[in-house]
Amino acid sequence: MVNKMYKVTHEKSDNRGSKHNQVLMSIVVCMPILAYGTAMGWISPNKALLMGDSSPSNGPLSEEDVSWMASIMFIFAPIAVFIFGVAADKFGRKNALLFASVPISLGWAVKLICAHPIALIGARALIGFGSGGAFVVCPLYVKEISEDSIRGMTGTFVIFSQTVGNLLVFILGDLLPFHTVLWILLAIPLIHFCILLRLPETPSYLIKCGKNEETAKVLGLLRSLPHTDKSISDEVDRLIIEQTTCEPKFSPKLLFADKTALKAFWVALIVNLTREFCGCIAVLVYASHIFAEAGKDPNTSLALSPNKQSILLAVVQIFGSFMACQLVDRVGRKPLLAVTSATAGVSLCALGGWFYARGAAGWLPIAALCTCIFADAAGLQPLPFVIMTEMFSFQLRGTVATLIMAISLGTDFALLKLFAPLNSWIGYHSTFWIFSFICLANVFYLIFCVPETKMRSLEDIYADLEGKKRKKKENVVETNHV
Repeated sequence: MVNKMYKVTHEKSDNRGSKHNQVLMSIVVCMPILAYGTAMGWISPNKALLMGDSSPSNGPLSEEDVSWMASIMFIFAPIAVFIFGVAADKFGRKNALLFASVPISLGWAVKLICAHPIALIGARALIGFGSGGAFVVCPLYVKEISEDSIRGMTGTFVIFSQTVGNLLVFILGDLLPFHTVLWILLAIPLIHFCILLRLPETPSYLIKCGKNEETAKVLGLLRSLPHTDKSISDEVDRLIIEQTTCEPKFSPKLLFADKTALKAFWVALIVNLTREFCGCIAVLVYASHIFAEAGKDPNTSLALSPNKQSILLAVVQIFGSFMACQLVDRVGRKPLLAVTSATAGVSLCALGGWFYARGAAGWLPIAALCTCIFADAAGLQPLPFVIMTEMFSFQLRGTVATLIMAISLGTDFALLKLFAPLNSWIGYHSTFWIFSFICLANVFYLIFCVPETKMRSLEDIYADLEGKKRKKKENVVETNHV
């Protein structure tokens, strides 16, 4: 396989049009991830009710039932990743996203109809299946409708939507009855489905289907410009050149045959796995115990209910996600990811130190916990998605997203299942120190091995990976010729 670079010369476009439509569409497209966030947080405010005497089930749920409810989503999500990865390339990003909302809606509907433990576990399996597909398709759709200047910001909407979902369900669970919350959560995927019916397919996929005129109209809508504008014509030309011989399909063989693309794949995979192994998910799971232990210290007056604790952490996540939206296109992906990884590493080290000492000030674990969650939301969670979509051509983007998300979601399941046994074996302090080491090691990996992707062509990014220097900056588009 030979990689060819085509130079596209065009005048610098005037600062006309608007980015509002791109931002609004990106928000709507990420609603299934919002639904995933609500599903992930739903257990926390409802666990006491489900396991109590007034449980909406026939009887109180056991710890085993709750454990399966929490983990079942991560079993079905990796399966969905492969199905939706193929569907996104074969039937389009829009149709794949429409289908993702169906099992999510069915999952919430099942919870409304029946609260039996098996029904609740099955419902969360359906939600996990739809959410797994959404995690593949949403980053692709958002990337392909966004222009370069805001691509980083819109890419962070994926994780921002998840954190908003967490906060939403914590607040609703604290204020409203059980079934009222379920009706509201059911409305989210249904609203997404109805709105998405009226939204267009991505320009890249329309070009792949040979619909050049429709592509120009969609780009005009996205950029708030007439579809006859010269900048729109230039963008259509670039998309046509990119896909002249690039038929997108799920093909790991094609990925592994290209040495540079394979190297980019390993970089993207390691960055994404670091997101999973940084320990922030485990910190969230263990948050209630940390708050409880801190509350025992006479030097701290913090006294919050478990759900109020969850709301506090969700608010911290929202601030972190908002920070990511504001900074990612200003400072770049690599510096922001390195800083947040270092911050998370230091906070996890302090958290492990507190568990080791057990007599330190009560404010220390709370501060370390909030700092870790903030750093996670501000960089470690959203930026790997952005980097993953920016390092590959349209042809390979779906394949890479499918493989990386399948591995990442499978890792989530293993991490949640192994966290408790690992703590029993080596202690909480050692566990958090391991997480800290991973975060700090990631800083050096980012500095020496990961190229910056902000506002750069594939040729520039791949030149960095191969250790080459570009002599001058050109507008290029890469296509893969077999």
